[in-house]
Amino acid sequence: MKNLKFLLAICLLPFMSLAQDTVYVSQNKTTTIQFPSEIVTPISENAVDVQVKHGNLLLLKASDKQFQFASLTVNTKKGDVYKVPIAFSYGRAGRVNKIDTSNVKELVKIPKVNPLRTTSEQMVNTHKFKKIASDKDGKMAVELGEVTIVSDQLFFRLKIKNKSNINFDIDFIRFYVRDLKTAKRTVTQEQEITPKYSHGTENQSVGGNTTHQYVFALDKFPMAKDKALYVEVYEKNGGRNLYLKVKQSEIEDAKLMN
Repeated sequence: MKNLKFLLAICLLPFMSLAQDTVYVSQNKTTTIQFPSEIVTPISENAVDVQVKHGNLLLLKASDKQFQFASLTVNTKKGDVYKVPIAFSYGRAGRVNKIDTSNVKELVKIPKVNPLRTTSEQMVNTHKFKKIASDKDGKMAVELGEVTIVSDQLFFRLKIKNKSNINFDIDFIRFYVRDLKTAKRTVTQEQEITPKYSHGTENQSVGGNTTHQYVFALDKFPMAKDKALYVEVYEKNGGRNLYLKVKQSEIEDAKLMN
């Protein structure tokens, strides 16, 4: 049966899958994707609510909880299949995105090596962990290893330690830039930084008396001396939340990949 399905897919060529740039969603803003032809079936993960409007418009909102990454598959009447990566962002949600039909990839092809994945795996498997920041809540702790830079990508390595007997289920891990010091009764602005790649996030639970590592690749970003990068690790249905603060000097000391 699997062979039959594969043969049918080959016979339908030139059936194309069109890869797209990341689209950002949030819970309180509606993001729109405009397709060049009428939508037949949108297929999304549970993290995203979708609604078709006027035939070729797709309205998106995040569901009732935050997430890091998801994907969306859309079939159109022209026979095209669109693969759209979805990410959560407070600041970049609510936009109208037009599908780029020039970025076309064949459906059947040899997968390429992802350099971000290769670098992340190398960091976890072969590089010594050198702690530069940490936070603790009871028997839960998070540590940040020294920042690594490869080309224009900054790699942040997190180690989450659970010394309790209760599993630590991760709700979300968030990166954002804000003022290093804030005066009381002052409104602060946060610049959310969305990771370009994450490694290890398929494991959303750190079991009792275990340790798990995560690597996040971020595009390099400007940051003044009076600001810092903050990392939040929130527990799902719990209160053992962890926070890290990374100063400009610690990011400027990023090490080259050996």
